[in-house]
Amino acid sequence: MAPILAPYSVDKCPKAYDQYKFTLPELYREVAKEELREDDAVRERALAEMRTWIAENPYIFKCRTDAKFLLRFLRFRQFSVPMACEALERYLTVRELYPSWFKNLDCTDPLMREIFHNGPFTLLGWDAAGRLVGFSRFAGFDGENHRPAQDGRFMALVMETLLECEEFQIGGCHVLIDFHDSTVRNFEKWSTTDLKIMMEAYSHAYPLRYGDIRSAALPKFAMPVIDTFLSFANPKMREKISCYSTTAELEKFFEAPLKPALYGGPVKLDEANRDLWKRFEEQREVVLGLDRMEIDLDYYSSRWNFEGTTPDEIAAGAMFKRLSMC
Repeated sequence: MAPILAPYSVDKCPKAYDQYKFTLPELYREVAKEELREDDAVRERALAEMRTWIAENPYIFKCRTDAKFLLRFLRFRQFSVPMACEALERYLTVRELYPSWFKNLDCTDPLMREIFHNGPFTLLGWDAAGRLVGFSRFAGFDGENHRPAQDGRFMALVMETLLECEEFQIGGCHVLIDFHDSTVRNFEKWSTTDLKIMMEAYSHAYPLRYGDIRSAALPKFAMPVIDTFLSFANPKMREKISCYSTTAELEKFFEAPLKPALYGGPVKLDEANRDLWKRFEEQREVVLGLDRMEIDLDYYSSRWNFEGTTPDEIAAGAMFKRLSMC
């Protein structure tokens, strides 16, 4: 297989850096300023500091230093450079520790196509606040034929593709999950280790800015699995989660232009999925090129000690009570 020629360098000390220019609609400039403390001067200074830190870090061998990539982490951490650098380290470490989950994210892989066509995740568009609105039909994750790492790799493909979009970096996301028609097999295939790896990505490693996370129609038999899953989430993420007993209750949280047709709205999921697939194809080389980054895995795996991560059982228990009331 020929090497992927991504449209950026992973040389951590390039001869020249790209010149960044903010080109997004005014809404995102306002959100960036109010929520992320971002303006032209702050951005320029933070990018320079983060690039210097990468260049001087002996444990990072190859890394993207283009503005769009580094801004993922700076925006995630509201332009605290030390916290953004830590977030980058954690992201790089998780990718290296679990390559079967987070590397070789190729949309042309027949398995990725198969999972996609089952329709487990759809990008509905952008709401009035500038947030990406994602819709998951959990039953679309095949409980019989796909392993957790394969489902996880598909969602990593989604995350990496969307993180190349600056609107997503700034506006964050609103996630709605419909558990209707999910079966025991959708849940019982997930081991505690699988759940830990997946939540490490969602809650700690990937620079994702969550708005509300709303779900509905969670079956009672799924409660123990979801309880374990949430036990690995950070507290801020748990605070954003709401659960409803029926999909009818979930419907009111879709803005009218973004409401799926299956709920009586105008968005045809087949068309929305075609748009998402187009994004995958457009960003394929960019996403696959991430695999060229390299770190000292021995150093970072011992530093972060992901294997030693333990669940927050008390907080998860409180969340479980909330879910049980749904």
